[in-house]
Amino acid sequence: MISKSSFLADMKENSKRRLWVLAVFTLVFIVLFPTFTALVINRITSRSQWLFETYEKVRAGQILHERLISGMCGTIGVSRLMAVVTTAAAFISAVQGFSYLYSRKKIDFYMGMPIKRKRRFFNIWLNGILLYVIPYLTGLLISILIAAQNNAVDKTVIYEAAKALYTNLLFYLCIYHMAVLAVMLTGNIIITGFGFLVFCLYEYVVRIVVIGYKDLFFRYYSSYRMEAEPILSPFFMYGHPLKLFIFAIVVGILSYICYLKRPAEAAGKSMTFEITKPVVKILLIVPASLFAGLVIADAVGFYPGSSMNGIGYVLFTFLFVIVIGSALIQVIYEFDIKGILHKKTHIVISGVLTSLIFIGFRYDLTGYDGYIPKQNDIESVAFVPDFYDMTWEGGTYFDSDGSFMTELEYADKYMELSNVADVCELAELSMKDYDQFLGQMEKEGYKEDQEEFWSYATLIYHLKNGRNVTRAVWVDVNNDQTVQLLDSIMGSEEFKKGYMQGASENLDHMLEQADAKRKISAVYGNGIYTEKMSEKDAKDFLEVYRRDLALTNFSKIKECIPNAIFSLNIEEDVTGSIYGTWQGISGSNKVHTVSVFIYPFYEECIAWLKEHGYYMNGQLNVEDVARVQVINHNSAQRERLAEKQGTVSGAAADINDAYLTYDAEIDIYGDNEALDTRVYAEYTNLEEIEEIVNCVYPDEIVYSYNWNGRKSYDKDYEVIIYFKADSELNREYGSYAYYYFLEEEIPDFVAKDTKYTNYK
Repeated sequence: MISKSSFLADMKENSKRRLWVLAVFTLVFIVLFPTFTALVINRITSRSQWLFETYEKVRAGQILHERLISGMCGTIGVSRLMAVVTTAAAFISAVQGFSYLYSRKKIDFYMGMPIKRKRRFFNIWLNGILLYVIPYLTGLLISILIAAQNNAVDKTVIYEAAKALYTNLLFYLCIYHMAVLAVMLTGNIIITGFGFLVFCLYEYVVRIVVIGYKDLFFRYYSSYRMEAEPILSPFFMYGHPLKLFIFAIVVGILSYICYLKRPAEAAGKSMTFEITKPVVKILLIVPASLFAGLVIADAVGFYPGSSMNGIGYVLFTFLFVIVIGSALIQVIYEFDIKGILHKKTHIVISGVLTSLIFIGFRYDLTGYDGYIPKQNDIESVAFVPDFYDMTWEGGTYFDSDGSFMTELEYADKYMELSNVADVCELAELSMKDYDQFLGQMEKEGYKEDQEEFWSYATLIYHLKNGRNVTRAVWVDVNNDQTVQLLDSIMGSEEFKKGYMQGASENLDHMLEQADAKRKISAVYGNGIYTEKMSEKDAKDFLEVYRRDLALTNFSKIKECIPNAIFSLNIEEDVTGSIYGTWQGISGSNKVHTVSVFIYPFYEECIAWLKEHGYYMNGQLNVEDVARVQVINHNSAQRERLAEKQGTVSGAAADINDAYLTYDAEIDIYGDNEALDTRVYAEYTNLEEIEEIVNCVYPDEIVYSYNWNGRKSYDKDYEVIIYFKADSELNREYGSYAYYYFLEEEIPDFVAKDTKYTNYK
């Protein structure tokens, strides 16, 4: 006999057994959600009372309103917190709704009812969706009303609320369908939970493993654009409605098919379909063993680029995880400890697949590491030297809207080198030379007097088919052929506009928008001696700098030490903004800094600086110096002394107590006490001070990123300049400053005075 109960009656009956779920969702969405909204409003309001003491009442009210709007957009709109709550709600609703499938008795009961199987699925499925939608929509409307009562609503908040509604609904459907699929594939609630976690984390773990082995074995692997974020996970689609919609549809259909094919006798078992057991086991064991291998490789210091020491531990880890993992999963499948002895072929298959993947990375069977795209396939290239010609301050890269970017992101977007042939030739030459260098070093060891100077760069190939290929490369900047190629690449206008901060068109856009909220300031100097520039002078000098920069190539910069630094700051008033969306904490300003070196061969710059009174003749005025202290660390002598002393107990007795100090880098005694070979010398004689002053540079000038391999500061020496008490520097900068000698430019008398001779 067929039941005449209506669809609504079925829905009502289904809802009765889900009252506790409805109660929980009501508490969360209708009670806690509006309460949280009210707390955020109260927090922002209470933390903004100082505005009315600082600004006029109207302006303070405007700022408070802006803060409240920003806070509501983060609270009522799309947020991570709501994503977490939605995930929990979807999982609970799915598992509770179809939990009868775990019990054979309940299945027999429902199968005996005159309701079609398809209709039962649809009733439970729709009921689970309504359990979320109705409380969430109600709580959202209440929250908006609370916000409106506190002047915290405008069209932006309404838009964000509507966006959050459909985004969270789609996200809920994705998680809901994933959980339903987990229920359909398993016969036990605990296994369902594990299955759901696998759905959530599997692709992420696989990507971590792939990235980890690329980084471990591939010499020219670059992590840029190699994101671990899964493509097929709704957690990383959050905020992308179309992707969420497609995912929800596909997984929902798959769940329904599995429901129709699910045998009744699967209740209480670990897995519903026998055919999935070996597939799931192998797909779990292989990445698990590879991941464990990565962990052990890091723990034992296995770095195949330099040595194969430790590979035994990695291989043993593979074997251990494969055997134990396979046995454990089989025990779970059978709910019997005897399962540990079954299905040994799965161990063999998992071991073979793990070995093949490991060998593929170890010997680069895919040719990944040495891959250089064909020139005809390349649209353009971005060549990104790591911190090239960058001051110690660093400066910032920013997009056209003022948002901050990394140097790689900026170059990827704005650098389009057309001289593809030179870049490909540089990549091929550098890879070949670097491979030879490492091979030779592995045989003969490291040589301190090596001629090569290797600098790191990233190559981003933009292919004509829309793909992007990213590789790292080590460039020998002392190789003549390499230098010629670098001159061609880095001397081009395309490189300068896509990398050099001072040539950025986005900087022009920022300068044009200068107003009361966006102020410009500029400084010229060497970090010790500085002169402020007016806004007009700064803009004029920037144009002069760009003309000199246009005539510059790699060789010119490599052969020179900078004269000074030009820093341009654009400070934007962001009063009223909120960091963290709900904390109510306001930042007062946002600063974009462009910092560039000025070189002696920048003829127009030097002439302009002299004409406008900014030019500095030298790095230090002897008239400002009271005395000089030089510290020589004598690192070579320290190493020889450490080798001589070894780890013999009591070795320190041969050394004067004054030369004992703590040094974490040398540990010859085993208790972190080390030999101190530092020697101090102090100079007050005017002639000696003058000679020192003429050959020292402040750290802002020489203590920078030396990508181009030019003459660097001598790391053994520190020069402390003490200024005269009546000096202007003493008031503006401080009583002393650190300076440095360049390599091979230490005055003879200084080298003699600070030589370590305390050998016994």
